[in-house]
Amino acid sequence: MNVKKIIASLQKRSGVFRLIKIAAAVVILAIGCSILLKILPYKQLNFFLTREYSTRIYDRKKNLLQVTPLKNGLRREYVPIKEIPRDVQKIFIKAEDKRFYFHGGIDLIAVVRSVFLNASNKKNVSGASTITMQLAKIINATYENQNNEYQSKVKRNISKKIYEAFCALKLEARFSKKEILELYLNSIPFGNNAEGVMSASRLYFGKEISSLDEQQIELLSKIPRRPSFYSPKNKYQYPYFMPHLVRYLKDNDYFLNQKKIKSRVYKSDVPYEINLSVDFDVQSYAQTCADDAIKEAEFSRISNISVLVMDVQTGAVLAWVGSNDFNDNESNGQIDGVRFKNQPGSSIKPFLYALALDNGVVKPTDVIADVPVEYGEEKAYIPFNFNNRFNGPVRLRVALASSLNIPAVKILDETGIDVFADKLEELGFKDIKVNAEKTGYALALGGGEVSLYEFVPAFSVLARDGKYIPLKFLSGTDEKKEIRGKSKQVYSVDTVRIIDSFLSDKGARSLGFGYYQTFETKYPSIFKTGTSNQFQNITALGATPRYAVGVWMGNFSGETVIGRTGSSLPAYVAKTILDYLENFDELDSIPFEEPKKYHKEKICSLSGKKPGENCRTTLTEYVKNGEALESCTWHVKKGNKVKTVFPAIYQQWYLLNQNKYSEDVELNYMDSELKILSPRNKSVYFYDKYSRFNQSIQVEVIGGSEEVIEIFVDDQPYRTSGRPCAFDIPMEKGVHYIRAVCGNQEKVVSYDVR
Repeated sequence: MNVKKIIASLQKRSGVFRLIKIAAAVVILAIGCSILLKILPYKQLNFFLTREYSTRIYDRKKNLLQVTPLKNGLRREYVPIKEIPRDVQKIFIKAEDKRFYFHGGIDLIAVVRSVFLNASNKKNVSGASTITMQLAKIINATYENQNNEYQSKVKRNISKKIYEAFCALKLEARFSKKEILELYLNSIPFGNNAEGVMSASRLYFGKEISSLDEQQIELLSKIPRRPSFYSPKNKYQYPYFMPHLVRYLKDNDYFLNQKKIKSRVYKSDVPYEINLSVDFDVQSYAQTCADDAIKEAEFSRISNISVLVMDVQTGAVLAWVGSNDFNDNESNGQIDGVRFKNQPGSSIKPFLYALALDNGVVKPTDVIADVPVEYGEEKAYIPFNFNNRFNGPVRLRVALASSLNIPAVKILDETGIDVFADKLEELGFKDIKVNAEKTGYALALGGGEVSLYEFVPAFSVLARDGKYIPLKFLSGTDEKKEIRGKSKQVYSVDTVRIIDSFLSDKGARSLGFGYYQTFETKYPSIFKTGTSNQFQNITALGATPRYAVGVWMGNFSGETVIGRTGSSLPAYVAKTILDYLENFDELDSIPFEEPKKYHKEKICSLSGKKPGENCRTTLTEYVKNGEALESCTWHVKKGNKVKTVFPAIYQQWYLLNQNKYSEDVELNYMDSELKILSPRNKSVYFYDKYSRFNQSIQVEVIGGSEEVIEIFVDDQPYRTSGRPCAFDIPMEKGVHYIRAVCGNQEKVVSYDVR
């Protein structure tokens, strides 16, 4: 008996061992198959995982601005599985693959049922496709139709179905069930150029999937079966805001993932969402202001406007209006006016004045001679003020605030064209330096071409104590990905604070613009406007210590506008937007601070020097600590009368305006060294043989130590002149020399008549 039991026990054990071996073989086979399925090539999948998705573009407050279209207008949005509501996942699984979590890609129960039903009915009445098989079908179809071209329904045969089943097994070997479901829900075609549940939800219901109710989800799950039958008749438009900015960001690779998303199923180089620094509320207000301005400018032959708004403290772009209407083809609305280069006119002047102050070329108390002047030799440059007047002695503050041209050109001449061009390049103006030599003295008056994209961050330097900060476009979690240029100090703090004082001085503006109220604000602010010389462009810039705004108006076609100096309409837009921004939140406005190394001191309002007992009017101006002002010599008491005595440099201006002054105003012809003002040395003149008028050259000499000046032309005595020494000589062809002798001083110039 014992032997039989032992034999039976051994037989039982061998049966168990056999079962274990079989099970082990099955496991090894399964593992081997899984490994094989993982390593088998699947080129369609590799392409599928790296394909591009639409990008959801949000503002800083998570307002959706755009869902970027792909080829042929397709929208395909990616949503991580954890952000797809559970109800959406459950309803789609229930509708398409009830045993999704219980099979390995092929549902054998569904296959058997399908075969039985189709055989019984002698036609296809039931399918056996699982979610994984449907995903395989989508993957293979995507590879075959990479350009998203329209295709009529492709007939599927048994071999294709078998291949899709095999691909489903490869997918199951590579991904978890959650990952497969994620790929599927983000890739289902819903018709009408929408793929994925998010794009479909937005197209058919006008909302994100997180906001759908159960009935809407049920309907959404049916649409892929037959979009033309199940999809709602009403379709919602995808948001399409700020197209110019979005295009700029795409062109400059802001949509490329600089930090890869950690996902096994999302391998696109383009992020599926991006958060911008812009504020949709600010953008909407700026767009409304732009639209209103274009309507108001209807009779001024203006068809285009652009606006750029930034946060001064951070450099963040808050609004970007490329044109008033992106879809206005007649007015070239798709051109981005923020990047469109135009002549800025006088709005460039603050940068020149700040540079001259920094370099010690001028002081805040200086008085500039706004008198006729000529620069150059063969190519003469003769600047004029916008009102074609000469204003005589003008304080530096007034010259900038009233935007006078002649003082600006004089300051540029003393500062240096190349030096100014270098500073403009440091401020972010890219093309100015290249053309500086060609632009010449016109650079002081905005002769170069710049864009609002360059101008607004440069102007914000004046509201940020001289520090340049590059524009910032991203916010939130994307902010760290943004690669920006370095911040840098381009002007000294005190210089910028003095310029701010000049630009915000209502009284100093009155000479050029009167007491017009456009620039009046309840908060500290600075403004500068500019008009190109042919009225093709009008520009306005405004800033507070918190915000900066730039506005351009004109025509992309280059057609001149019917305008007037001062750029009042763009200035009004800039000021209106600043009003909105300064009341946008509950924060108090920030004042412009006073310079630390300067103090206010009384000066003579005419000469800018220390006032004496004879000076009629005085005012205060910034004087550097430790600097002693020269005493005023312009007001002199002669007998019982106080007379105003202008320096010799004002001779030509004085002669033009002599009839306006009483006998109490004189000119000191001899307060400087001898100088021939006209003609300039090496000047070139052209004789017009067809002119019926006598052609002559004006000679003007100032300074010297004696009352009498002797003039020689080509070394021959020409005339002896008293004061003022100003006369004309006939124009004769050839190279000629003029020599002026006054006491022991002598000056010589040459000129050429051709």
